[in-house]
Amino acid sequence: MKKLMLSLALSGLMLTGFAQEKKDLKSDTKEMTAPLHEHSKDRKHDGLKNKNPEELAKIKTDRMDQKLKFTDQQRKEVYAFHLKQAQDHKKIAAERKLYREKMRKQRVADHEKMMGLLTPEQQKTLKDSYAENHRTHREHWKKDRQMRKGDFKKGEGEKVVDAESKTT
Repeated sequence: MKKLMLSLALSGLMLTGFAQEKKDLKSDTKEMTAPLHEHSKDRKHDGLKNKNPEELAKIKTDRMDQKLKFTDQQRKEVYAFHLKQAQDHKKIAAERKLYREKMRKQRVADHEKMMGLLTPEQQKTLKDSYAENHRTHREHWKKDRQMRKGDFKKGEGEKVVDAESKTT
């Protein structure tokens, strides 16, 4: 009986020791995964989004100048480089936007043409198939989002998917 009590006491001490170590590991992992730099809460990340190329070039050059202390000649050359880069990026973005719009119009036209080739019964079947694919995609997205947020607990995601499938 003494041996049993002694072994229970020792195992209890070991478990408490492991539990304390686990807490320390969690704090270490938080430090490792912490971002390298902190942003102020009122700062917006897309602040450069609506700037013209000249403003972007000036901002980038100024930021680099603070750290690298350019000469006047270097400053002019770096500004010219940033200006050319910003103009090229703006041009590419405009082309990409036009291409996306063209592709969207093309998909709509293709869809309408396909629907014109099908009977009303086939059209209904195809629309139902699209709806099913959309529903399945949405369920997977919700489940993945829950997992990324850390809210996902084993079995909870399946319950959400099952509940949604029963309602539809």
